[in-house]
Formats: sequence, C-alpha cells, structure tokens
Amino acid sequence: MGASGKPAGGEIAQTLDRGLQVLEFLGTSADGFTATEVAQHVGVHRSIVARLLATLTARKFATRLDDGRYVVGSGVFSLARMVSRDLISMATPLLRDATERVVATSVLHIADGDEVVTVLSIEPSAANFRVGARGPLPAFAAYGIAILSGRPPRPGERPEVAEARSLGYAVTTGEVVPGYTGIAAPIFTAGGEAMGSVGLVIPAERISEVPALATEVMALAKALSLAGG
Repeated sequence: MGASGKPAGGEIAQTLDRGLQVLEFLGTSADGFTATEVAQHVGVHRSIVARLLATLTARKFATRLDDGRYVVGSGVFSLARMVSRDLISMATPLLRDATERVVATSVLHIADGDEVVTVLSIEPSAANFRVGARGPLPAFAAYGIAILSGRPPRPGERPEVAEARSLGYAVTTGEVVPGYTGIAAPIFTAGGEAMGSVGLVIPAERISEVPALATEVMALAKALSLAGG
C-alpha cells in the first residue's frame, strides 16, 4: 500500500483492472458498445479488449448482441443479488427504527436489470408491499423513479425522474397502493451507480409531512449507500 492507503502501481493486477474498466464502461449505456468503442475508452489495442470481452462474455458478465455490440450480462445482476443480502441485513434495523419513529411503512428496493424488486418491507399498518414484488423501473412509483434519478438522464424518461434528480428524492401517490404516498431516495454503489432505493409509505392525507419525511428517507439512503461516507 502507498502512503495514501491506495494500492501502489505494482500491486495492481493490470488485466483485472482493465477488465473492470471495461465492465464499468458497459454499465454506462443500455444500448451497449462495440469492441472498438470499448478499446478507445480503456485506451488499449482492440485485440486486448476483444480478449477481455470474450472472457467477460464467457463468465456472463457481458453479453454480445446480434449487432456485435456488448452490454452488461446477467452475471452482474447475480452479484448484485449477493450484495442485496448484505444490504438487507444492514437495512433491517435502520428501517425498523424509522418505521417506529415516523409511524410509516419503510421499504427497500433493488434494481434487477430493467426492473425493480421489493426486498424488504416493515409495516406499522395496512399498507402492504409484498417482498418479491417486481415491476418495470419507470412504472414502479417513487421506488423505481428514485433509482432512475440516481442514473444519467435517458431519452423519454418520466418528468418525475428529472424532478427527483433535482430534489434528491421521489414522491408519488396511489401508484402502488391506492390512497398511499411513497417517498424514496436512491441507494448508490461505490461506483456511484444507483442500485436500489429506500422509502417510506404514508397515507395520502399525511402529504404535508413529505418534506420532513424526505429528509428521513435521504438520511437512510446515505446510510445504506456503499458510496456513502
């Protein structure tokens, strides 16, 4: 280790580092990239990138589309599910405490490809989020919107995503449970990508409490983010 605590240059496995650079770059676009585009980004010869992409594809961390472009593969989501188990363990006491203090259902969601999945729900009342429920990210109320708001803007995204990106949290009413308002904020990985969201659910008549509860939600999101400090 160097004096800063970071690995010295000689301690870094160059091939692994390049492979991770490739994987991170693939994750920046749902449309994927050609091998040439990846090589230009990483700054190495195309033949080296071709071998890296072949290895990532064999391990299912990348997928080659019919047009020759590469996208993130299902192996990444398998790793994300492993991370989510640790996230649930860490989140449970925090969400239980929040539920008791503000008397609201607290919920945790993670992204799985283009969908969002409910992985934890702690409820003080009748509002019900079934663990395992899933749906498309853009359509999954505040919880999917919050995740999308923690990612780069995309053409055609809901206006609520841009608003959530500006505020730091998302709010919707009646989109999952009729008569209830959801408030959610994105949870980030160490790489700065939104991989999930944490939120509170309240009866719609408590809408005046949203600003105060949003502060609560953003504090929970910061505590649960791998990038948080």
